[in-house]
Amino acid sequence: MIELARELGLALANSCEFVQMKQAQSDFEGNEAIAKLMQELNDKRDRLISILASDEGDDLEAVSLTNDIDRLEAQLRESPLYSELIAAQSAFSAVLTAVNDEINACIGAETSDSSSCNGDCGGCGGCKH
Repeated sequence: MIELARELGLALANSCEFVQMKQAQSDFEGNEAIAKLMQELNDKRDRLISILASDEGDDLEAVSLTNDIDRLEAQLRESPLYSELIAAQSAFSAVLTAVNDEINACIGAETSDSSSCNGDCGGCGGCKH
């Protein structure tokens, strides 16, 4: 059984969705402008956490940092590399969900389609409940 799991893992690693996701991650992480943006974003988040954790936090600085964080996150979301990464992660997640659903269906467990089962089997795709 472990050998079959290994084969499945290797098949997933060779899937176009996984390869595209890894490429999108590499492109995203290797981009100097995004790295700088991420560093600034993380620094501001760390500072905000520090302010909020202290007893003598500066409310004006916290508001300013929150606005900066929102602006930086918006910049990040506007990046084509970010959009490509999110799309690639979503595509690979869909593959994993399909694989898990198939395994669950074979063992009689709940699948993502059957998780909202109300007991009425009319029109059911086969949750095996």
